[in-house]
Amino acid sequence: MSPLPRPDAGKQGSDERLVQDLAAAAGRAKHPRGAELSGLLRASGLGDARAREALTQAHLDWVMGAARERADRGLSVADLFQEGTIGLLEAIDQFPSVDRDDFEAFARERVAGRMDHALGDEERVVNEGRMLVQAAEDYVGAEISVRNELGRTGSDAELAEKLKWSVSRTKEVGQIVADARRRHDEELLEYLEPEDLDLDPLMEDRPAGDAPTGDGR
Repeated sequence: MSPLPRPDAGKQGSDERLVQDLAAAAGRAKHPRGAELSGLLRASGLGDARAREALTQAHLDWVMGAARERADRGLSVADLFQEGTIGLLEAIDQFPSVDRDDFEAFARERVAGRMDHALGDEERVVNEGRMLVQAAEDYVGAEISVRNELGRTGSDAELAEKLKWSVSRTKEVGQIVADARRRHDEELLEYLEPEDLDLDPLMEDRPAGDAPTGDGR
């Protein structure tokens, strides 16, 4: 039995190629039915690794189908396939001990459940990111507004009042903005060439005794 391609193999090729490999693996085996299915489920429940693998390989087409149905909702087909495969394995392991007689319906529920849970997590992360970006933009806008009004940098309390936030939230977002500015400055420094740096003002400010000697020291 050929091994299932893993989603992390995509590092060696494109996502499209990976999905093609996964789809090919999903279509190689036929679904066991009746006594054969019952026997494999029973053996897998008793710890037979080959039976578990056979059941997994035989039903990967369900996983691929469910992944493709959800591919436009925030995760790639490969990521969804990985989550769905975990759901399939859970269904295989749990089915012998549940009061169900339809393995296909049970497995499809587990596959869909894993994918939908992963999509929900991804959506929450995206929404939190958007909210954080908006908060940072609001913070910067308040900084500018307070500076224009007072002629100086505003305190955390003054910014909090302008934003209608708590002081603690204002400090947290302010730290995020400060970290982002620092990272931006560090990234810019990576692209600066020595000839781009104007050192004359620094040299003019040096005490006379600190002037470099002829040997460069």
